[in-house]
Amino acid sequence: VPLGQGQRELIIGDRKTGKTTFVLQTILLQARAGTICIYAGIGGKKADIKRIEEYFVENNILKNTVIVATSSHDPASLIYLTPYAAMAIAEYFRDQGKNVFLVLDNLVTHPKFYREIALLSGRLPGRNSYPADIFFVHSQLLERAGSFVTSNGDASITAFVIAETSQGDLSGYIQTNIMSMTDGHLFFDINQ
Repeated sequence: VPLGQGQRELIIGDRKTGKTTFVLQTILLQARAGTICIYAGIGGKKADIKRIEEYFVENNILKNTVIVATSSHDPASLIYLTPYAAMAIAEYFRDQGKNVFLVLDNLVTHPKFYREIALLSGRLPGRNSYPADIFFVHSQLLERAGSFVTSNGDASITAFVIAETSQGDLSGYIQTNIMSMTDGHLFFDINQ
């Protein structure tokens, strides 16, 4: 699948459909080509993050990769900050004139913890009990990816956003929001 540098691509599908495997193979190819790769695990399982780290070590690409991860046992505020920390690291390397490949896994988890923080702070919930500004929060995050001219030359941040669906339902509130913000979509169907 040809992708342009600086593109924002949505990887969407149910659990266990090969989304992470596809992304890990893409990271492997990009890291071997000299691209800085950043994997952001947002509120996932510790075992999954450990498996990804072992994959990077086995394939000898750890020197070109950064893992920013929180588990579901971490505080909601820390999980909420995970994609922002990963994007800030990507911007650091971009400013040095390096191309960056960023994976946000799973951006559907992020709003759940943002909702928790918002409700605890007394903010009124919006659609599907999510804070009313969740669309703005995600669009502001993803707009930071793209192709740039820096003082150190041309550089890009290419973002792969993973969004999990339930039983192939692509009409979820968060999933459709992310669809509208990304340049393209790759759908992983459990029946194929």
